[in-house]
Amino acid sequence: MVNINSVYQKVLALANKEQRGYITPQEFNLYSDKAQLEIFNDYFHKIKMTERKPKSQMDYADELEMIEEKLHPFHVDETVNYDTTNNYLTLPASTHKIISITRNSNQVTQVNKTQIAYTQNQPLLKANKSRSVFVREDSGVVHIYPEPTQSDYNFNTVASLNLTPSTLNDTEQFEVSYYKKPAAPNWTYIVLNNKAMFNANASDLQNFELHGSEEEHLVYKILMLAGFTMKQPDIQQSAAAGLQMTKQEQNS
Repeated sequence: MVNINSVYQKVLALANKEQRGYITPQEFNLYSDKAQLEIFNDYFHKIKMTERKPKSQMDYADELEMIEEKLHPFHVDETVNYDTTNNYLTLPASTHKIISITRNSNQVTQVNKTQIAYTQNQPLLKANKSRSVFVREDSGVVHIYPEPTQSDYNFNTVASLNLTPSTLNDTEQFEVSYYKKPAAPNWTYIVLNNKAMFNANASDLQNFELHGSEEEHLVYKILMLAGFTMKQPDIQQSAAAGLQMTKQEQNS
């Protein structure tokens, strides 16, 4: 976790040092949310790029381990009840990426729309009870193939899973493993003498949920979103100088 006030103070210090103007709390919160999501989404891109490397390379395992460590706080395993009234399973609103869907330890394989359209017309490739698959729609609905029946169906699912026909009983449960989205950061404050002052006791305070090592990266991203052009290695040194300048002005 990264302290949001620490990041904001560094951002303000750099803005002050560079004489680029004041970044309001509202602007900071907006930039912070976008910066955090960009860094978070980049983890999955890095995983894909790392997996393309020869596994014999010395740094292969180290890179994956580092990314997995940063993603660990977002990994959620949850049991979801089947909704017989609405005929689907509803994924948590925070679901970002499905890791797996299982039922009774039997895993369902994720495929895309093109793949399912092709395989459903191929008898040897068509999904069956021993080889079930699911498709996640943009709307968050997940379709299961073949359509589930009440007994001996070995699949699992997440998010909104549209299951038809609705012949499962009320107690059907599915184990869903997924990465949740990071909560939107929120720097909370009170106004004193026309200045926004950090309120660490506010109920809606929300720090960054990223790994602690991402603090300087967040400062860099937020500055870029605010229109600054600065090399990331220069941020720590410049922020320290800017913080000192800010303290001197406050003391005077």
